[in-house]
Amino acid sequence: MPLFENHVGVSLSLDKIRLVELVYSDNEFILENVDEEVFGERLVVSSILENFYNILQNSFKEILSRNTLKSKNISFSLDPEFFINFEIPFDNTLLKKDLAEHIKWEFKKLHPELNPDDYLIQNIELKKGEELISNVAAVLCLNKKIVSALQKLSQTYKLNLRFVDYSHTSSDVLLRFKKSLKGLSGLSIYKSNNSFSLSILDDFKPIAMLKKRIQKNQLPMNVIKHTLNNLVGKRSGLSNFLYAYITGVNIHEDEIDRMNELFGLKFKLLNPFSDVTIGKNAQSKVELIDNPTEYSSAVGIALRLF
Repeated sequence: MPLFENHVGVSLSLDKIRLVELVYSDNEFILENVDEEVFGERLVVSSILENFYNILQNSFKEILSRNTLKSKNISFSLDPEFFINFEIPFDNTLLKKDLAEHIKWEFKKLHPELNPDDYLIQNIELKKGEELISNVAAVLCLNKKIVSALQKLSQTYKLNLRFVDYSHTSSDVLLRFKKSLKGLSGLSIYKSNNSFSLSILDDFKPIAMLKKRIQKNQLPMNVIKHTLNNLVGKRSGLSNFLYAYITGVNIHEDEIDRMNELFGLKFKLLNPFSDVTIGKNAQSKVELIDNPTEYSSAVGIALRLF
């Protein structure tokens, strides 16, 4: 059985679904299909579960009316707005069960109005700096009803649901295909409709991962600067990032220019199509895409193996 099977990657934002299909042939990842559909009704964060399945299913159906899939596997990457995020220190001597209970306790403390048992909770152990006393985990919480809707959609179209992931994490998968970055430390930013996610990476392993709100569709430079100053001040060896990438939606050139000037970095837009071979069926569609970086999380989740 081949390590990589044909795979459909879907990214979900509050207003749009984006789909790619990758097939593996002759030692190449080939982009077989690429398409998108605006939701008939924009999702609202405060009531994201209301009518979620119907909105998603209608848009997915429209995409399939234009494309024939070869794959039997599908995975979804969801933007930061779908998740509750926080960081917590933890004792690495805790058993897995005890750590899960500790995370639930922190969840209740931060969100007393919510029940942690209603959420799928993933903790990502952050790489520890020498000067940090305790270990720190980034915690991602996704409502189980959202996952159930994705399972139902997959079953409806006879597809095997492989993964459900955080869009920023999915996008960062693409960095691993850039061999020149191996062993280096850098900065990664993912911009979505209402939020941005920031990660500091060391040899592709996260040292920090957090989410903040954007302001009037613009990245808040003062917030990013303050956040970076706090993070870099706490961790040794990260004052000089050797790479910086930004991806996501509604990214403006002036935002990149301002960040480059403010932080002394050279941010690059992450182009997911540079890491795959464009198939004949997808060539004309790719040429019409104004902002390829918007597909980074869809391609990233489609490339995920484990």
